[in-house]
Amino acid sequence: MDKIEKRIEDAYSKLGLKEPFIAAVMTRIPRRIDKTIPTAGTDGTVVLFNPDFVEKLDNAELFGLVLHEALHVVLMHMWRRGDRDPSLWNYANDAIINAYILSRGYSLPAGGVHVRWVTESMGSETVYARLKKDEEEAGEPKYDAGGFDGEGDISDAPNEATKSDLEATIAAAAQMAKDCGHTSGLIESILKSAGKPSIDWRDELRALLTSAAANDYSYRRPSRRFISQGLYLPSLHSDALGGLLIAIDSSGSMSQKELSQIAAEVEQIKEDMNPEFIEVVYCDTQVKNTQRFDREDTVELKCTGGGGTRFRPVFDYLANMTDKVEGLVYFTDMEGNLDECVEPECPVIWANTQYRVRSAPFGVVANVQV
Repeated sequence: MDKIEKRIEDAYSKLGLKEPFIAAVMTRIPRRIDKTIPTAGTDGTVVLFNPDFVEKLDNAELFGLVLHEALHVVLMHMWRRGDRDPSLWNYANDAIINAYILSRGYSLPAGGVHVRWVTESMGSETVYARLKKDEEEAGEPKYDAGGFDGEGDISDAPNEATKSDLEATIAAAAQMAKDCGHTSGLIESILKSAGKPSIDWRDELRALLTSAAANDYSYRRPSRRFISQGLYLPSLHSDALGGLLIAIDSSGSMSQKELSQIAAEVEQIKEDMNPEFIEVVYCDTQVKNTQRFDREDTVELKCTGGGGTRFRPVFDYLANMTDKVEGLVYFTDMEGNLDECVEPECPVIWANTQYRVRSAPFGVVANVQV
């Protein structure tokens, strides 16, 4: 082991003392010296370090660099990018990571990303949406990572099998962190996600509607979701079933790809469960647009918005509806003040589009893979 490799290993040893939860995850991720990258980088399966860059850092800065790359892995940034701009996505994540590192009193190499309004507890999707909106209003790129955390910091995500393995590792490390009493703003949200079983919002909605329907399941219209598997299972088809309210967080944190997937899911709800109507509400800081789909309509979502995030307007809208509503499904990254919401009489499903799970003051928080 040469001098550079030993310094990196010493930094990882310090990680075990200072950030045991993160270190536990990183025991499964190998690290290597690589002169082909400018500074350091990761794709979630390996962390690479340029030896010439490492040589210029003091030990405190090197520890900050190791922690920075480790957080990209633990927060699974490479899997969460979707079709977002890679450079701006990396910039947003670097800003959050660096805010966490500095809040803990650690050092960073010179030239790192710092955004004044970004805090460690903010979601990557929310920060990205605001940065993108700034660039669109300016009419040109405004954010260039530069420094040590440039565009090559995060590579494309590897396959889903690797993702599943990493998620299992994070869950195991989360249990260890709980036993050790480890807490922090950023890590607490990861612990909540890793420590809870995955809840599928479709299962929650189906259970909700089953209890509300008068006729329960019917073979009159078999569920198309299972026909391709040779299974003719009944769909929930009740003429007595009321409507559904679907709320979509249009603050800018959802991509067009995600909206298309949500539209497909809403169409499947209509086909399988046959509610009287589905009303879609788009909301950022206020309700910006609504669409109503009756039983014979095809679902085509037309999202408008792009400002900040408030949840209360959707619940005010629901309170003023005169039609019978069986439940509310709210597609959102859950970044905002949930405590201002007033619990409605009907059940609520928070369809969380973000990797990090947050708690809600009422209703069921369920995972959405979009």
